Amino acid sequence: MRIAFFTDTFYPQINGVSNTLSYLSRYLRKKKIGHVFFAPDYGFESADCEGLPVTRFKGFCPMIYPEFRIAFVPLKKATELLTEFAPDVVHIVTEASMGLAGLRAATALGIPVVMSYHTNFDQYLHFYHLTYFSQALWSYMKWFHSFALANLCPSRDTLESMRERGFQNLGIWSRGIDLERFGPSHFSPELRARLGARNKTVFLYVGRVSVEKGLDVLIRSIRSVSGVRGDEVQFWITGDGPYLNEMKAMDLPNVVFTGEKRGEELAQVYASADAFVFPSGTETFGNVLLEAMASGLPAVCTDSGGVTDYTADRENALVCRYRDPDSLSRAILDLLDPDLRSRIRHQALRTAKEKSWDSVFGTLMGHYEAARISQPMYRNP
Repeated sequence: MRIAFFTDTFYPQINGVSNTLSYLSRYLRKKKIGHVFFAPDYGFESADCEGLPVTRFKGFCPMIYPEFRIAFVPLKKATELLTEFAPDVVHIVTEASMGLAGLRAATALGIPVVMSYHTNFDQYLHFYHLTYFSQALWSYMKWFHSFALANLCPSRDTLESMRERGFQNLGIWSRGIDLERFGPSHFSPELRARLGARNKTVFLYVGRVSVEKGLDVLIRSIRSVSGVRGDEVQFWITGDGPYLNEMKAMDLPNVVFTGEKRGEELAQVYASADAFVFPSGTETFGNVLLEAMASGLPAVCTDSGGVTDYTADRENALVCRYRDPDSLSRAILDLLDPDLRSRIRHQALRTAKEKSWDSVFGTLMGHYEAARISQPMYRNP
């Protein structure tokens, strides 16, 4: 089995998709399965990229998402690269320029195509006041995904949403967790002391610092909670994004901005907090919530999006109403109770231990094998 991936996001850009692809590459290398990633060139490398088989293409940064790259690959070049690598299956990870290049090349060569869906674009359009693009976006997405022998969703919630919109050939490609990388053993009392968290209950947010993640709602809850229990709490915001400078300018009480963290530093941030707060309802899965659970953090999350697949209120998380600051504030205040934190932490750790990457990728290999033995498609995109 040989697999070629086309993706518009990849290391050194950090997000749920790039992290998942990194773990997938590690799995494929361990299994001695030939693979290559075709991805944008970000102009720099990081230690995260070491050992990854990737071919890069130059691109430009869109104003609305400067961390992103739009790279254009001529059809002739893409077909030459695929012909040289000779994959059994092409996995198109994203739907932008790299994904389109992969789709055109794979169908031109008659190579079976598997696709995955990772981002609730229509909800993002709402947050950026671009809903007039929604109809055109979904028309493009349905056309694009119609070429796939399998369209893989990270959660049951996302799959049902896609099915309601008329998408076909749907399946599940869930997410796992690296229990060696994330765990309570990474706790750092020095980090807590450095961030001024002594005698505080620390609530952590990790992710892109942007409005679609529900941070405007979290801001209201931070002010509300600080108004009644401000001497007991601290909030850590870990990540980078377009909303960061605006948040810093608000002079929020009891808030520490740690910046973006990777590797051991990120594991320490997770393990050194007391609870996790995740106000997003736009996730197709919510990798960071699972990372928090693996780190032993009781979490507050919402009743919207992919996180609903693996959370149960007052069992392994506190689930609040999406975009309801009062509901979020009550959940945060409830987690000031150490007994409740301990009980939910125990169940959260159990949830994380059930999410093995090997199991997740074994299921994915089944989708690849099914595509490989299917009749290839010769439609022209």
